[in-house]
Amino acid sequence: MNKAIIHYLKQVLLLVLTAVLGQGCTRKADSPLLEGILNVTEPTRIALVYDYLGDNYVEELTTDSTGSFIYNPKLEGGEADLFIYVGQDIYGAYVKEGCSTHIAIDGENVTFRGDNTDRCTFLNTLYHTFSSWAFKPTPDHPFDVAEWNTRLEKSRETVEKALDGVIDSEVRARYRQLADATYKYYLLQNLALERMMNQTDNKSQSDSIIATIDPNADVTRLSGLLNYWYDNVGWGANTGECVDLEDFFARQVKGVDSVLTNESNKKSLINTLCNMFLMYQPSDSTIHEFQTAIAPQLAKAPRIVENIEKVLAERAQRIKDGDLLPGNPILIARDGSRTTLADVIRGKVAYIDFWATWCAPCCHEIPYFEKVWEQYKENEHIVFVSISQDDDRKAWEKKIDKDQPAWPNYIFDKNSGSKFLEDMSINSIPRFVIVGADGRILSANAARPSDKDIATVLDAALTR
Repeated sequence: MNKAIIHYLKQVLLLVLTAVLGQGCTRKADSPLLEGILNVTEPTRIALVYDYLGDNYVEELTTDSTGSFIYNPKLEGGEADLFIYVGQDIYGAYVKEGCSTHIAIDGENVTFRGDNTDRCTFLNTLYHTFSSWAFKPTPDHPFDVAEWNTRLEKSRETVEKALDGVIDSEVRARYRQLADATYKYYLLQNLALERMMNQTDNKSQSDSIIATIDPNADVTRLSGLLNYWYDNVGWGANTGECVDLEDFFARQVKGVDSVLTNESNKKSLINTLCNMFLMYQPSDSTIHEFQTAIAPQLAKAPRIVENIEKVLAERAQRIKDGDLLPGNPILIARDGSRTTLADVIRGKVAYIDFWATWCAPCCHEIPYFEKVWEQYKENEHIVFVSISQDDDRKAWEKKIDKDQPAWPNYIFDKNSGSKFLEDMSINSIPRFVIVGADGRILSANAARPSDKDIATVLDAALTR
């Protein structure tokens, strides 16, 4: 056999091995980066998120009724480690320009085919195993330090095994660093929960872990450890000091800018600080003052500027007291029957509770809500309604079956409910809204049932 034939056969063998090992990309011109299918029977909203140089790129999609979806954006950087959010569940995949992958999601069972399946499998294991929801106490599943720590160590073992399946040694080493950093993040979270729930004095243990964090490492940003580092070294105000909102957050941003050298980490943390600032609902003038104060930092972060401008634009369109409800979402009762919000509250003053089973503050309000309902249940001019925004309908059904509330309880139809919440600018819960008998909003952000003045608030609504 001559050398030319031997060389040719070696090249063929190399190509075959590459394809078998999942390192090659076989994408056809009309194939998407990622196509998938969920085991669902109705259209379901999902979010796909990746980080590129400290900016998060988010695309929200709705599957068809069979659960199928296609994700095919122009990727920043040409490749991405992708988070896939389906309700409270988090999955993962790796996508790359020129490649195409298929993901099938059926609860805990996730399979891949196509390109880069080794990296997809590892990322899915990492994100799904180290999920924030797996380490989040709920009223039905309170924090137990022994259980949480055991779960954390089992998660670490699972991720370690998944690392063995990553073929490229350099990629495997980088993913190992990410896995270690993610483990450290949840270890710190468990320690924080233990301090809060059990009043355990473990601060020195947390401090010793935080001291090992490199604030300029990419994995520090990608794992969430950057926030723990910041909390430990933040440029805060003295206890009891009256804080000027714009001045305080401007100092934080400038401090981050002066200390960090990794521009991506710097941008990510400044974005977090800007979002925190906006959560305090500052006035438009305060926002403009803040923008001016951190103009040099914003000059290097155009997407943060876009987000601030978006918030200002949305404020101009925000629902306010006196407006009509911006839609009529479909509501589903425990028995599966469907109605609309307008039909439930028609002709009456309505005190509406927007909540979810996974929201501890929401569940804290339920006993108070019941007491208020008891006080007014004979009044035919007012109706009390609780509407869950749970994605997990079974969790909601379990909660309803356990509590047996006597007042109307519903869960949103996913599509119309999501649009209604968006139009109402309800992006955090618990949230209570009072609607007048004419369908106009009396209070877009009403007092909670636990508020000592709730009876006065409702009596006033009934007289309007």
